[in-house]
Formats: sequence, C-alpha cells, structure tokens
Amino acid sequence: MPHAPDLSGCALDNRYELHVVIGEGAFGRVYEGLDRRLARPVAVKVIKPWWTEDPEWVATFEREAQMLARVSDPGIVQIYDVGHAAEGLYYVAELVEGENLASRLRRGPLAPWEACGIGAQLCRALARAHAERIVHRDVKPANILLATDGRVKVGDFGVARLAEASTDGTAASIVGTPRYMAPEQGRGWATTPATDVYSVGVVLYEMLAGRPPFTGDSVVGLALNHLQDEPPPLSVRLPTSLVEIVARALAKDPADRYAEGGEMADALVDARRRGLAGHRADRAPARARTAPHPPRAMAVTTGGRGGAGPPTDVTRPRSPWDDLTPSRPPRDQAPPPSRPDATRPAPRMSRRHNVNPAARRRALAALGVVIVLLAGMIAGAVLLGRASYTRVPRLTGLSGAAATRAARRAHLKVAISSRHNRAAPGRVIAQNPGPRTRLSQGSRVGLVVSSGPPPVPVPKVVRASLSDALQALHSLGLHTSVSYVPAPGTAPGIVVRQSPAGTKSVPAGTRVSLSVAQTPQWRPLTTFTNAQSGAFHIMGERWRIAYGMAYQGTCTWIFFCEGPTAHVVNTATGQTVTSFGLNDGSGQTRTFTTGPGTYAIQVTPGQDDATWSVQVDDYY
Repeated sequence: MPHAPDLSGCALDNRYELHVVIGEGAFGRVYEGLDRRLARPVAVKVIKPWWTEDPEWVATFEREAQMLARVSDPGIVQIYDVGHAAEGLYYVAELVEGENLASRLRRGPLAPWEACGIGAQLCRALARAHAERIVHRDVKPANILLATDGRVKVGDFGVARLAEASTDGTAASIVGTPRYMAPEQGRGWATTPATDVYSVGVVLYEMLAGRPPFTGDSVVGLALNHLQDEPPPLSVRLPTSLVEIVARALAKDPADRYAEGGEMADALVDARRRGLAGHRADRAPARARTAPHPPRAMAVTTGGRGGAGPPTDVTRPRSPWDDLTPSRPPRDQAPPPSRPDATRPAPRMSRRHNVNPAARRRALAALGVVIVLLAGMIAGAVLLGRASYTRVPRLTGLSGAAATRAARRAHLKVAISSRHNRAAPGRVIAQNPGPRTRLSQGSRVGLVVSSGPPPVPVPKVVRASLSDALQALHSLGLHTSVSYVPAPGTAPGIVVRQSPAGTKSVPAGTRVSLSVAQTPQWRPLTTFTNAQSGAFHIMGERWRIAYGMAYQGTCTWIFFCEGPTAHVVNTATGQTVTSFGLNDGSGQTRTFTTGPGTYAIQVTPGQDDATWSVQVDDYY
C-alpha cells in the first residue's frame, strides 16, 4: 500500500498552514491548520496523491466540493475553499472543537435520551442535505463530530453523490463503510435519503447498545448480514419508542424506513419529549402532579405586546434541543381542554326514537354485502400482489446451469461471477440474496461460481537434479511424469526439459512432464562399405570407428600388401584429424576424443583387391 507523506509544517498556496494531523481516511489526511489571510483556525483535508492521478476523479471531486459548499446548515461542517497546490488537491473546512462520536463510543454506550438527542441533530443536518438532493452515503461515528457546546456536526461528504444525476443504480460504485452500509448500497443499487436513514439507524443502535448490530472482518460477510439478517434485539430496559425508531430505520426495504432525515428527526424529537415528560411525571410528587397552578418559583415574562407569555424557567441554559422542534405537530398532542359550561339541569325524559326493525335488517344486509365485497377486493389485491413476488430458491451447491434453470423457474434472472475455490469448477458457492428471500419477479440474483483452486505457478526445474525437481513440484500439489532421454554434455539425472515451462501458472493437480538425462552409452551413428562416408554429427565427448577388411585376391608381394587408407576430416575446418590404414584385419576399433562436431571419413583404396566396412558410434 503506498504511503502519503506527512505535510505538517507546510503552507498550501502560501496561505493555509498545516500544523498537525488530526485524522486520516481512505481518500485523504486531515490537518489542523490556519488560514493566514483570514487569521482563523481551519481543517484542511489533503487528498492522497494516487487519487489525483486520475483527471476525471479530480474533476468529480472539485464539482462535488462546489456542490457541498452550497449546503449551509449549522449541523454540517462547512467547506470554505478548494484548491490544487503543489503538495496535492485539498479542501478547507471549518475546524470543530470537540471529539468524534467514534472516540466517545470507545468509552461505552450513551444514555438513551443522550443518544436520541445526538441522533435527532444528526438527522436534522442530513435533512438539509437531502433537501438539496445530496446523499452522504458514509454516515458513521467517525464522521459525526460532537462539538464542545453540545452541537452535532456531520463531516466528510467525501463519497456523497447527487441523489439523481450522479447515482446510477446498476453502475454505481459501491462506496461507504460496510459496517454501516444499507442493503441497497451493498448491492450497488441506487442510493436515496433512505440510505442515510439506515446508516443513522446503525449509529443509533451502536450508541444504545455499545456495539453495531453486525460486526466482523469480512466485507462480504457484513454485506450479507445487512442484506439477510435481523439485528440482535436491543435491551428491554431501553425506551420502547427508541427501539421502534431504530427498528424502522433498519428496515431492509427502503420504502419501510423513514423517507428522509427530517422525518426521522421528528420521530426522535417526539419520542424524547414524551419520554422525558413521562419520566418527570413518574418522579413528581402526587401533589405536584395535581396542582392547579404552576409553582411560584417559575418566572413569568411578558410578550412583545404586553400580554402574559408562557411560563419560563429563567435559570435554564440554552440547549441544542431548542432548535429541534418538530416540523409538524405531534400526533398524540391533544388540544388544550376548553373551560366547561355552567352546570345546567338534565332533561326530564329522553328524546323519542322511532324503531323500524325491517329497515334495520335491510341496512344490516346492505352493510354485510359491502363488507363481503371489500373483503373480496382486499383478498384479490393480496393475491395479485403476491403473484408478482417470489421466493429465492437455494442455489448454492448446484452447477451453474442447474442454478440458472432453478432461478428461471422462480421467475428470477441471474448474474454469474466466478472466483477460485476448492469446490469443483462450475459449482455455485455463494448467492445474493440468500434462500427464502422475497423478491419481485424478474429481479436479479447474484451467483458466484467456483473456477476451481487458484492457479499454481510452475517452478523452473531445468538443470536441477531429479530428486530436487520432484520435491519442488509435489510440494505445490503438481503431479509429474518422468522420461529419460539422451543428453550429451549433461550429467545423468539432471532435468533437461519440462512441460509446462517454468513461471507459467497452471491449475493445481496439473501434470508436469520432465525429461531427464540418462547415463551415456555407445550409440550407432552411421555405417558404410567400400565407399566414402557422408558427413555425420558427433554429439558426445567421445566417438569411435569400428572397421574390418578382407582380401579377395593376393598381395603384390607376400610381405607387402597395400590396402585402403582412412582419413578423418573435420568438415567445419577442412583439416584432417587423423589417418590410418584399414588393412589391420577385422574387428578393429579406433576411439576419438575430439568432442562434438561434424566429420566425414574419406577412404583411399589400396592396390590390392580388398573389401572393407566402417561403423561410426557416438557416446552420449
């Protein structure tokens, strides 16, 4: 993994001083710094150099920084500037004094209503971004800043995208943090404000339980957890209203969640108001609960027109909750009771009613017909709705073709990918979504098919001894076949050829053929009789000539027989290596140590009537 340099002590564009690193993520490193021109502290995020090598990525980054700079909300870290200095691409944002939520959670879970307050402020900030069609897509504790004044601020919109134009459902990049990623985000589908709502639900769950609903080191495992599994139940001691809000935010189907951050913020504000009101009522003395007038310690202020305003606790400090009033009246808030009228005597007798049993029966019969029709319409709608859905069958363990047929029978499409696995090639080893998942007909199911064990790089064993070669190949799960071949100039037992060649990658269990040098021996090369030899090639370090001669007549003199003479010639140089007579008799041998080369034997006939033959043997 490349390492980005620490730029502490630099000044970007001779304006933004970088003092100390305060954070680091996948895209860049964040420094606490100073804006020299405006003399104010700032946070500067410098993008890591390998991201800036892609001009298209740089253009996208600058466009999104400009887009986010237009979102003005106290709950969102504001972007002041963006630039491209010699040290790299950067943007400048406000510096928030405090800590992030991830640091706070390392000290343990939060009190229920404290977590509710942080969640409400977080949702209200995201609602402002959602109104601008911006989806954060990476809501997690590390990106939630807790200011020292109690404010909550959302930072690092580094992976945010426009909810429409920049988010393509099927082609979108899967970005975010798997532990807090919504199911549709893990599938690479379109992201909406409901995607951020799911991530907020995971964060709220972690604040209440002290841990996220799903943990693990495997990215695939976490994605499958969010797609298929229900979160472990929260403690029964927690307020029911908070548990219900978390459950709705973590719904698998985006349509079942809060539509956007503002709706979830309203729910959290309502829950906190009702919860705290009930808590105060439980703790208040019975006399105080029934007191007809407010306590005298409560001061009363006057309104702008001189009228009496609502009672106000003059000692209560300002809280971030002052800005989190619901955007709509609470559902359970009843209007103030009206003052009862003066007591008046009841009438002496009730009003007279006309009773018509036949009309009542007719009305009941009509009502029954209406109920039956409505029940039929509801049943038909349910059946029609059910007909458009299907259950995903279990496809793991089947062959790719069989799994495709099973998916088609369930009116589903398949997208097949492959990866190396110990399972037999072509066998389905994973599916997404899992078995029994309810999907619309025509939906796509992802299948992962085994392509067999990962390929094994074949080591180069030529010039190694046979024992070393076998040990190296067998240790990698490769099989071998051995054949012994003549190998002039090579010691016996040394590998002279292999197939497949070294450095190639082959499936495990592949057979590698080895050719091994055998022990040298005399091998016939050529034979000729009563004629000159053609050129022959010697491969060994030694070679020999075996020859014989017989007389058919008589010698010229009894002591002087002039037979044929052989001359060994090196054809490459034209030089005669040696000469010798063939009149020594039968079964004669001459050995040469001239080494490899091309030679010929020229025979000069004698004056005697004789026949002769020559055989050339090579030694390798």
